[in-house]
Amino acid sequence: MGRLPNVVIVGVSRGGTTSLFHYLGQHPDVGTSDVKEVRYFTPLRHGEPLAPLDTYAAHFAHCTERYALEATPGYFAGGRLVARAVRETCPGVRAVVSLRSPVERCWSWFQFVKSRTRVPREMSFDAYLDTCMDLHAAGQDGTVENQPFFGLGGGCYDSWLDDWIEELGADFHIVFFDDVVADPRGTVYELCQWLDLDCGLVADSLYDVNNKAEQYRHRRLQQLTLAANRRGERFLHQHQGVKRLLRRAYYSVNKAPADDTMSASARQRLVEFYRPHNARLAKQLANVGLALPAHWSEPD
Repeated sequence: MGRLPNVVIVGVSRGGTTSLFHYLGQHPDVGTSDVKEVRYFTPLRHGEPLAPLDTYAAHFAHCTERYALEATPGYFAGGRLVARAVRETCPGVRAVVSLRSPVERCWSWFQFVKSRTRVPREMSFDAYLDTCMDLHAAGQDGTVENQPFFGLGGGCYDSWLDDWIEELGADFHIVFFDDVVADPRGTVYELCQWLDLDCGLVADSLYDVNNKAEQYRHRRLQQLTLAANRRGERFLHQHQGVKRLLRRAYYSVNKAPADDTMSASARQRLVEFYRPHNARLAKQLANVGLALPAHWSEPD
């Protein structure tokens, strides 16, 4: 069967998982999957069977380190079904989730799917929220075809957190996106301590920002570039310097100015929507000795 991961970053989307994946992957005792998002357990979220296990193991065939790591942020929203499958498939696995303010995560997800041409470039955030609200109310925002509109529902962390904690116990670790951004080295130190790794070996690691959503000028060029990036993902993952150079060159040609900030009315809609979810989440976090960041409930 071959090597399977024993550390998995399970979420959340737009929560800094790409950065965490690369930060941890710089430790000499951590090997990474050949692509960041293997998505092996994702079919369970949609009632579909898993692929043969050897197809999963193939992504870690090159790993000889103490830990083998992958990061698929969509796993977290799979709740108990995915959590149990991860635990049973990968004996001794440890899982990490990075939680981000759901209001800011929704805005970032909107920017991301727009940059990936998965929603119309001219769609406003308020119109996007209208669609998200309608699909969420109908229980349809988590389907494969509506995945671009999971920006709202994907922030209901309280729906899945208890499942992961109950399934993995002490092998489940929570970090906050705010800390990943403000103190990436400290966050990696914390994870290294949890994994019983030598923290000193990441002191000089590169802590740059990964997977930032940038808007495009020319749609067709963006689509062609995204397709090329998918085909070359394994190579680019192994040659981060080349990837940075190519990205810089591409942005000089096709990067558009950033979108306007979220409107006050849209922000208030999100604050009200997430209020009960954050209240429940605060209690769940308190049970494991953590506190909900204050600005999540009443963002500026």
